[in-house]
Amino acid sequence: MPPRPRLRRLLGAAGTGVLACGLLSACGGDDGGVPVVNLYGGASAAGFDKIIADCNEQADGKYRIVGNLLPSDADGQREQLVRRLAAGDDSLDLLGMDVTWTAEFAEAGWIRELTPEQADVATKDTLQPTIDTAMWEDKLYGVPKHTNVQLLWFRKSLVPDPPTTWDGVIEQAKALKDEDKPYVVGITAAQYEGYVVAFNTILSSLGGTLVNEDSTEVTVDEKTVRALEILKGLADSGVASASLSNSQEPEIFAQMQNEQAAFIMNWPYVLSAMKAANEDVANDLGYSELPEFAEGEKPRATLGGMNYAVSTYSRHPEETFDAAMCLRTPEHQLETSLESGDPPVAPSVYEEAEFKEAYPMGPEMLNELETAVPRPITPLYQNISTIVSSTLSPPSQIQPEETAEQLRSAIQDAIDGKGILP
Repeated sequence: MPPRPRLRRLLGAAGTGVLACGLLSACGGDDGGVPVVNLYGGASAAGFDKIIADCNEQADGKYRIVGNLLPSDADGQREQLVRRLAAGDDSLDLLGMDVTWTAEFAEAGWIRELTPEQADVATKDTLQPTIDTAMWEDKLYGVPKHTNVQLLWFRKSLVPDPPTTWDGVIEQAKALKDEDKPYVVGITAAQYEGYVVAFNTILSSLGGTLVNEDSTEVTVDEKTVRALEILKGLADSGVASASLSNSQEPEIFAQMQNEQAAFIMNWPYVLSAMKAANEDVANDLGYSELPEFAEGEKPRATLGGMNYAVSTYSRHPEETFDAAMCLRTPEHQLETSLESGDPPVAPSVYEEAEFKEAYPMGPEMLNELETAVPRPITPLYQNISTIVSSTLSPPSQIQPEETAEQLRSAIQDAIDGKGILP
């Protein structure tokens, strides 16, 4: 069956907040001598209760996984985990972490480095870029669970010959506007993490970075200026949405659903969600890999997704690692991709007939995943993300040279422990 629409999750569930233990199952200590592995992160995904039950059955008394709820948004999840880990809370065992958290949590000493034997198991049949998101200072701290990359979505009736370059996207959109047809080019450019994803994709595709490999120096340069010129160019092009500076994933999905957009950059959930939202548009949806932002240079999509990590304070680290590996077997990755729309990290799953039926865009996704890039790998990522999204907002106010200098100064101050966050 096709993956269930993720739009409602992106819109946010009202009233989710910080939920007490007991809604999925009761958290607590060991159960009659059976070690309890408390999972925090991803436990409420559609159909995941069945995967937990299956792993508990396979464990046959070696451990019992208990799923515990976190806030629905990534910032809220991180805040709760950081607060409890900083207090040495040993009731947290298995952490479902956003791929941007690895360096911060590892540097703080909150998660365990995997042993060589564990690393061998955790990286088998796993895409290398997803492994990179689980590493800090050449050490592996996480088990990649699922991943994600954005695609270029377009209306086939409007764009029979989809462009392969960003300049081509803008040119075709302008031609459609001149013909009084739907023309909007949608990207996530509100002041939030999705804007950082879009900017990082453009910058990485140009060969640029924001910080060096060990996060000791800012690397803003002429490539950053060019990336800012592309964003400013979209804002000034006449083919961006009037709500560009307020556009998150649901808004650009709606621009396509409401037949305003000809192109959007968005995640793979678009296909299944559109089938439920507007069947006519769904039947007219085309997709391709992201366009080249520098002609002749392969685009580099920004990775999304989740990694599992074992808390430093877990009383059952071996059982917790085993539980993580069960929850992300290829079979369970396939089930997760079909139930909740979270793409697998195992290349083998992309060859499964069920996956191919639900994800006809699987080859494009896999091609992007093989060369995809993480967001800056640094313990200061939360600071840098805030600096980027605020400095670049709104896109229409970007002054490429000046804005690049503002980024350079603010990020270096963050590295040096100076300055105040925007």
